[in-house]
Amino acid sequence: MRRNKTSLLLLLALSLLFGGCVTPLEKTDTETSNSQGFESVAQSKEESSSDTSPVFGEVAEYTYDADVNEAVLTTGYDARYLILVNKEKPLSRDDEPAERVLLSCNTTYDMELESRAAAALYEMLREMAADGLDVDNDADDGARGYDVAVTSAYRSYTLQEELFAEYIETEMNYPGGFSPDAYRALGYYYIQKEYKDKGITRLTAADARRVAKSYSAEAGKSEHQTGLCVDFITEDMNNSLTTVFEEKPAFAWLSENAHAFGFILRYPKGKEEITGYTYEPWHYRFVGREVATEIYLEGLTLEEYLQK
Repeated sequence: MRRNKTSLLLLLALSLLFGGCVTPLEKTDTETSNSQGFESVAQSKEESSSDTSPVFGEVAEYTYDADVNEAVLTTGYDARYLILVNKEKPLSRDDEPAERVLLSCNTTYDMELESRAAAALYEMLREMAADGLDVDNDADDGARGYDVAVTSAYRSYTLQEELFAEYIETEMNYPGGFSPDAYRALGYYYIQKEYKDKGITRLTAADARRVAKSYSAEAGKSEHQTGLCVDFITEDMNNSLTTVFEEKPAFAWLSENAHAFGFILRYPKGKEEITGYTYEPWHYRFVGREVATEIYLEGLTLEEYLQK
């Protein structure tokens, strides 16, 4: 398995040359309302006139085992790929990526992705295969099965609305009364006092919504509506997205190499208060190789990067 092929030698040399300070370009104004649609944030990023030092994504060198088309990985800091969607920055019902394509890689069902993100995804999967991971659903694989597949990509506002309603229903009717997510989101003391001590065995709709919001997004607040992110899964996970993914070879590979293809781990561990969502080792977002490299090297979330 490939181990971090991004060379930082040039980066270190240039950082010394510029006094040890490598400053990224000016970021997109995160106060811009997403309700104006994708086009409202599709303005070119301008280099800060007060700092002409290089950025990480421009000075790092990359090597690949596969014949990778690097042109599709870089975006030139195009703001279309830096749109911020979270609980405070929602999209409208009509917002959707301008150009979507049906994914032709290994997926658990038919799904679409924004065209540039899809092209970068294909290059990344090609490299994963070159490094020995099984990225195909091939009957000849035997008991091993595939090492990685895409289980979720673009989701419309309406589909997210339906999914979120299902999560609320599941929490309200969880077998045995209360799910592990309910205890995590609401707290053992709260459930004991407000439910068990009163002989109540199921969550109210309001509390079920609170629980669902801890691990899923309400309609308009899901990154999947941008068409720029994917959820990965392995065959032995039985179509269930859990943190067990972090134990898989695919996660180890992605953790060290996804940035070289323009993808970031969107909801990292320990950053829950910043992202607003629980740790999701399976969820990767395309931002372009330049930004992904900066985020990877500095250990940031997308929120933190855009606020710099």
